[in-house]
Amino acid sequence: MDDECCEPFELAGTGAAVLLLHGFTSTPQSIRHVGHALHARTGCTVAAPLLAGHGTSPEDLARTTHRDWIASAETALRELEGKADRVIVAGLSLGGTLALNLAIRHPDRIAAVATINGSTGIYRPEQARAVFDTPFGSYCTGIGSDIRHPGRHEVCYDRIPTSTLHERFLLTTATGLMLPLLQQPLLIIQSRVDHVVEPTNAHRIARDSGSASITMRWLDNSYHVATLDYDREMIVEELARFAASI
Repeated sequence: MDDECCEPFELAGTGAAVLLLHGFTSTPQSIRHVGHALHARTGCTVAAPLLAGHGTSPEDLARTTHRDWIASAETALRELEGKADRVIVAGLSLGGTLALNLAIRHPDRIAAVATINGSTGIYRPEQARAVFDTPFGSYCTGIGSDIRHPGRHEVCYDRIPTSTLHERFLLTTATGLMLPLLQQPLLIIQSRVDHVVEPTNAHRIARDSGSASITMRWLDNSYHVATLDYDREMIVEELARFAASI
């Protein structure tokens, strides 16, 4: 396995399938280790698509909207169906938002959902203000590689199209408001120190979700990109245990 590879991947297995979604401005590189380790531990199918506009250039991202990111995830979901007896959707950051969104809108197709530092519309004041103060059509500084481990990094864009900040805000906020409709078992994994997504999003997901089965796990040794950080093996363990319980 090449930990620097940004390409989408699918690892064939048996039983359950896990659709694993990367975050905003990132690539499957950020979740590759967790995906491969989860496959090795459980034998389940694991698939990680590349979201539209990602893995190429910020200019390509600028030509996409939240509908394109959702479509990428839904296409991957369709491709997994028929390859497993049940599908679990999990994601990091915006990938966690997309996982929640898909589970809410496709309850008959998704058996369970897991979020890792997922966003549901709770932003720090300066983050919310940036949606209004950044000139439309411009670029702002990237938010990637928020990792405590000094020897690991995230392959991601160093610039963010400001138009996509509006798209991200719409997607995360709308998904947060939809949480009472979520009925499937839910695993919430959240770093206590996260410089990208406000950790209180985890409390909001637990509080507002309509799920009758909620598990929350806090990470003490990782920042936002926890799937590349000190706690990445703990994430694998939690996902494996969660998948086995469904």
